[in-house]
Amino acid sequence: MKIAIRHARADDEGFVLSLAGRFAETRPVWRTESEVTEGTVAELRRAFAQPDDGSAILIAEYAAGKPLGFAYLVLHVDFFTGEKHGHVSEIAVAHDGNGVGRPLMEAANAYFRSVGVRFVTLNVNIANERAQRFYESLGYATQLRQLVKVLSSP
Repeated sequence: MKIAIRHARADDEGFVLSLAGRFAETRPVWRTESEVTEGTVAELRRAFAQPDDGSAILIAEYAAGKPLGFAYLVLHVDFFTGEKHGHVSEIAVAHDGNGVGRPLMEAANAYFRSVGVRFVTLNVNIANERAQRFYESLGYATQLRQLVKVLSSP
């Protein structure tokens, strides 16, 4: 079936929130599953309720209307130049390997081109090797590594 990409509507919020647990599957070892899932739900709820200027939530679906995945897109400001750039904040699919990620990322790039940004960033957990290979196949390259040191328990 053909995959269509569209902007999210208010009635997509439940579907988008249902995928928040996907981010906990490859979470950093020092974060709890609930911390990642609840934090993701809170940010996505905020994105639906009070979207930032230039942000978008894209929905991938079959022509019949069955949602398959989403991408949450935001604008960030580059530290070095002060210019705005695109950032894929969150992307998740209901089932891995069903061919949804590539059209979502292509639509994300098209969206960011339409708002006039020069480059796009995204974060991927170091443990998520499959996602790293996927993004590299789309032309993304590692720019930096973020290190963390946990000083105490919450």
